Amino acid sequence: PLLESFGNAKTVRNDNSSRFGKFVEIFLEDGLICGAITSQYLLEKSRVVFQAKSERNYHIFYEMLAGLPSQQRQRYCLQGAETYYYLNQGGNCEIPGKDDAEDFRRLLNTMEVLNFSVDEQNSIFRILSSVLHLGNVYFEKYETDCQEVATVVSATEIRTVAELLQVSPEGLQKAITFKVTETQREKIFTPLTVESAVDARDAIAKTLYSLLFGWLTDRINKLVYPRQEALSIAILDIYGFEDLNFNSFEQLCINYANEYLQFFFNRIVFQEEQEEYLREQIEWKEIPFSDNQPCIDLISQKPYGILRILDDQSCFPQATDHTFLQKCHYHHGTNPLYTKPKMPLPEFTIKHYAGKVTYQVHKFLDKNYDQVRQDVLDLFISSRTKVVANLFFGHAQVMARQRSLIRRSSTRTRRYKAPTVAARFQQSLLELVEKMERCNPFFVRCIKPNNKKEPGLFEADVVRTQLRYSGILETIRIRKEGFPIRIPFLVFIDRCPGAAGWALPSQRRETTELVGLLGAAFALGSRPRPCSQLFLKEQLYQALESKRARAHHLAALTLQRYARTFFIKRRFRSLRRKIVLLQSRARGYLARQRYRRMRHTLIKFRSLVHIYVNRRRYLKVRWALVHPRGSRGPAATLLPPCSLPDGRAVASRCAAAAREVNAGCVVLVPPPALQPDPQLTLPLDINDYSMAKYVRGHFQEPAFGMLTAPLKAPLTRLDEELCHEALSLFQLILRFMGDPGLGGSQETLFGNYIVQKGLSVPGLRDELLAQAANQVWRNTNVNNEERGWLLLATCLSAFPPSAAFDKYLLKFVSDYAFAGYKPVCQRKLMHAMARSQLGAAAARTFPPSLLEWTANRQQASMALDLHCFNGAGSAALARDARAHPQCPAVGRGLAEGWRGWSVAMKAGAQWAELAGHDYVLDLVSDLE
Repeated sequence: PLLESFGNAKTVRNDNSSRFGKFVEIFLEDGLICGAITSQYLLEKSRVVFQAKSERNYHIFYEMLAGLPSQQRQRYCLQGAETYYYLNQGGNCEIPGKDDAEDFRRLLNTMEVLNFSVDEQNSIFRILSSVLHLGNVYFEKYETDCQEVATVVSATEIRTVAELLQVSPEGLQKAITFKVTETQREKIFTPLTVESAVDARDAIAKTLYSLLFGWLTDRINKLVYPRQEALSIAILDIYGFEDLNFNSFEQLCINYANEYLQFFFNRIVFQEEQEEYLREQIEWKEIPFSDNQPCIDLISQKPYGILRILDDQSCFPQATDHTFLQKCHYHHGTNPLYTKPKMPLPEFTIKHYAGKVTYQVHKFLDKNYDQVRQDVLDLFISSRTKVVANLFFGHAQVMARQRSLIRRSSTRTRRYKAPTVAARFQQSLLELVEKMERCNPFFVRCIKPNNKKEPGLFEADVVRTQLRYSGILETIRIRKEGFPIRIPFLVFIDRCPGAAGWALPSQRRETTELVGLLGAAFALGSRPRPCSQLFLKEQLYQALESKRARAHHLAALTLQRYARTFFIKRRFRSLRRKIVLLQSRARGYLARQRYRRMRHTLIKFRSLVHIYVNRRRYLKVRWALVHPRGSRGPAATLLPPCSLPDGRAVASRCAAAAREVNAGCVVLVPPPALQPDPQLTLPLDINDYSMAKYVRGHFQEPAFGMLTAPLKAPLTRLDEELCHEALSLFQLILRFMGDPGLGGSQETLFGNYIVQKGLSVPGLRDELLAQAANQVWRNTNVNNEERGWLLLATCLSAFPPSAAFDKYLLKFVSDYAFAGYKPVCQRKLMHAMARSQLGAAAARTFPPSLLEWTANRQQASMALDLHCFNGAGSAALARDARAHPQCPAVGRGLAEGWRGWSVAMKAGAQWAELAGHDYVLDLVSDLE
């Protein structure tokens, strides 16, 4: 399914046509398949950028657009297939009866079976998406220095492709609008025309797809390649003969391969068959057959074959498709297999074994040269995406090896010539035929019953033409006139004479009589009759010389029977051992799978127990903080869910308890000399995510702005069971922002109660953030607005918005944040977005600590004293609540990430520990 999706496409004649040749070699050991390897020939790269009417691009593009989840489609900035120039040229993006989404799910299952990691799959989809976006890069002309050059109409697609491939946008734009010429002193950038810029854009798209296809083929071969030498069966699935409305360089190569394979077929079936008859000294009249050697010479013979002329022209900078065509007319104008057009058109016609085909020479030289410019190689080798960088680095190494080999084999005066597509294809075709000559080939010819692709319709003229062009009729004629049945001599002697009542001769002179009798019965020596002749070799006369021949034959049969019995028994024992081994391996595999499932279930159960215990402990502490000593009541709630009857009294009790517990926990100190976080950059498409757009799409009412009265309905669309909680939550936000009596510890504990609502009910998180953002928009009360931004920053410290809301909120805080809250909220949001892309857990277990509240109020950085068990100590910035950012352990030889290390905190005699992917400030919150 993988190679089918990436290598097949819809053509005019076939909805699932293979657009590359493949030679699959299947290796066998003891009758069982032990491996395979696939060789690919001439992927039709031009289909990536151009399709004729009623044709489609490769299936993978349409399957990806139909099957990717909406979140991933949004990540890759993908839309419908009809919006992409590389997909809509054929006029129809769908195939009746083909479910692209289901085929994509099948493709993902195949990738999982072949052990493609999630990062590799994402890299594959990034490359495919970048190819589609490249096709939508458009150019316009502008004049400079008295010449017309190309400029990019919109840089949006350039930035999108650069972000997907992790390369420089400026470098990518230069690669498709400028030509780089390197001298000994400097690089010279020459602007391209619009036509040349389009060619440069298409060349990058074709190279990306071709390298990706080659990498996929190599990955599959490495997984299924046999570990040791074994017998093999090979299957060649090559292009059929093609005669389209527009035939280009690819069709010439395809039809040349068909000519060469037809020549191989003629030699095996016709020439070697008749030579066998002559070796047997059989009276035989040679049957003529169509020899296509002249057509092969016309296309590839040195020095003036069409492909040879094309290679020579590809080496001249001033050569064009027109000069190539004129040289072909000059050298082959009188060849009966070559026809020049009557009108001065850029085309020529070749008479193939299957009929005449007219080829249009447009872009023959560009397609044949097909070399990646060095500046393009350098650009993509520097990509931060591992797969993209490795693809182009490997391609650069292959080109370097080819240059060294050619320079080593050439003279000093000869310039280096890059290998062309035609040269590489001819070499691979010769290697393929050499492989086939070492085998015992069998030929399968596919015959179409009609040209309408309809069932139950047999067109005799269509079938007859295919039989005549493919040489099947000549094959049938030779076999009919010759020897269609090959019976081994001993089997023939054992069956035929005995059945006729003959006896083996006892004297030498009787041999001649038996031969004469056989000749009379089987018409030997007379005119051959269809299907009635047999081979007579020297062994016939040797075996008939003595009576002992039959006795020897019977003894040999007896020995053979016992030998076969022995080998069959031995093979049975070997198969039984292998079956028992297979059963043991299968049972072991199933047992390990069952163990992994049980272990996963136990770990999940243990985590739930830990969550329950930690929550109970946290609720008990919170109850003790809120209620006076000696009060009794349930420890599951802190404040009533709907209203706050005595908010000031509760806040004062909270403040008193907080002062008792957390006195002296936070100290303002000069900032330590620490390495800051790397600068985070806003997404390229952030301007497309205005808050007004989110309000129109997700709010129940298209209104956004500060409210002074309680809500009657939630702002966003929520489930019915969450609506009551959302309305109560808005009353708490009104109290938090508008109560002037809240301050210090009261404000912290009151705000933590609101944050805890978002932590305990994930469905309320977007509603909570939306309510806070609503209250700070166009708020004329400075104190009220500042406290709202403080609450919003604190909520972002505990949990992030959903993927559907994060960019809208990031755009909002970037444009309208109060005073110094802009960098605080931006950093928290972008860290959360980066973690969500990596699949890391986002929400915390406990609300923010007193340290985080203080840092958010003052827009300051947090610092923690870290002490290693070897005695070393230092201070670390805690810009993020997670354990690993800016941790000195990374600088002490541990790789970046959370595996292999942990953080512990000691309070008195009590120790608390967490893993590298947990939140280090949850320890502080827990102990507070």
